[in-house]
Order: sequence, then C-alpha cells, then structure tokens
Amino acid sequence: MSAPARPSEPQFIPVSTLVRTSVCPVRVYLERHEGIVEPPEYTIAKQVGYHLGSLALSDTPSVAESETVLSIGSPQDPAGHSDPLVEGIWEEIRIVRPDIDDSMKEYLERCIAACRGLAWEEPVAADVACANRKYGISGRIDWMFGRRPALGILRATRAPTYGVWKQDRIRAAAYLLAAEEMDQLKNGGETFPSEVRIAYIPSGIVRTVAPTASDRRRLLAALRKAEAIYRGETPQAPPDAPCDRCPKQDICTRGARDPQTLFDRFFRKK
Repeated sequence: MSAPARPSEPQFIPVSTLVRTSVCPVRVYLERHEGIVEPPEYTIAKQVGYHLGSLALSDTPSVAESETVLSIGSPQDPAGHSDPLVEGIWEEIRIVRPDIDDSMKEYLERCIAACRGLAWEEPVAADVACANRKYGISGRIDWMFGRRPALGILRATRAPTYGVWKQDRIRAAAYLLAAEEMDQLKNGGETFPSEVRIAYIPSGIVRTVAPTASDRRRLLAALRKAEAIYRGETPQAPPDAPCDRCPKQDICTRGARDPQTLFDRFFRKK
C-alpha cells in the first residue's frame, strides 16, 4: 500500500489520535477543537514508570512471574508507617499535576503495590520523540531499551487476561511506524524492530506484542480517516463504536452530518 499523499510541510498526526480514531473517528471529529486533558490515572502511572527500577528491587514482590499478578497488599508496613516510595512519588505527582484530587493517592498505592518486584530492565532512554515524515505521524516513546524489543509503551489500564488490548496492538504498530526513521534503531543492516513491550502499570505486568498485518491495516485505515478529519470532512462511526460509554453521546449524530446545533438539540424531534 502506497503512502497517503501529504503536503510539503506535513502536519504530524499524533499516535494517540490514530488510536482514538481507530475506536471512533466521530468522537475525534467532535473533539477536534478541544484540548486533550491528561487523565489523572495516566499522570500517576507515568510517574510510577520512572521508578520501576527501584520497585524491581523492592523486598516485597507483587508478581511471582512476569505474567502473573498476586493480590495487592497495603502500602504500609505492619506498624502503620507510610511507604516512603508512595509519599515520594505522590509529591512528584503533585508537582506535575497540582490540581490532582487527593483521592487518587489510593490509585497510586495500588500501582506501586502491583509493580513491586516486577522484573524490569533499565531503559537506555525515556520519553523519546519520534516522527515518520513519509506518513506524517508522530509520538513519544516511553522507553527505549538496549536490546529488543527496543521500544516500550506505558499504559494506565489493567492488562487483559491474555495478550494485549486490541487498541494497544494498533498503538504498537503506530509507534513502530513512527520510529522507523530513528537512526538509533537502524542496527547495522538488521531488520527493523517488529515487537514492542507494553507495561500495564496497574497490573504490574509487561507483555510483548508483535503487530500483525491486520493490525497494520487497521492503523492505515485510521490514518486515512484522521487525515480526512484534519481536512474538515465528517466521518462515519463504525458499527462497533462504544457509544454507550462515550462522553459525546448528547451531541453525536453518528457521523450523519455536522455536530448538532443548539436548535437541533432542543427543538428537533429525535
């Protein structure tokens, strides 16, 4: 499949937008003029990710094997003293996100408990920007490692029972495509990396995924839809769009036309 035609100065589409487009392009269209607010769960998981090396050396493991999660215990010792790791990371989170609600500290405690003793290889770099000019997509790789799989992605969701979530397969394919032009990954003529590590922080699990041809086809389809949205075209919602849990339910017309006006919403019969 040939690369989509792009302007001389490409407008890079973020990997996150491509993943959201693969779920429902109509929601992306409706939110195209809105700023994307980082969920507090991601803020917390991201900060925990910077400390996985310390948690790997913890005396209280939470994972017996890299794919098996044990029950989450209390982050306090028997005497009731606060865990210094929890307090230290929470202080960092409050600096990064001053508006975060104190109730989210419990989520942090669960993430830390899940990741204690996690088998973790120290990355050689973190938060590495990448972009593919041919396809006009960009992203930021959470970790790069010294051996393959060289790319690592952090997720703030729990891991599925087996494998990785469907959207994470597309996410992995997108990051591999976005990273193709990075010199660090061109290793003496060897084939380009085809696998990605995905760390599900709330579960304390790291899994490896190799995107399939089907995953890459879905990625290219999402890229075409995202480009059309950037041009101002109105997309159609897929049959399996998760409308029941979409925050845009009240204004969504499932792509039949432009978003509803106030007149549409209050005076026209549904």
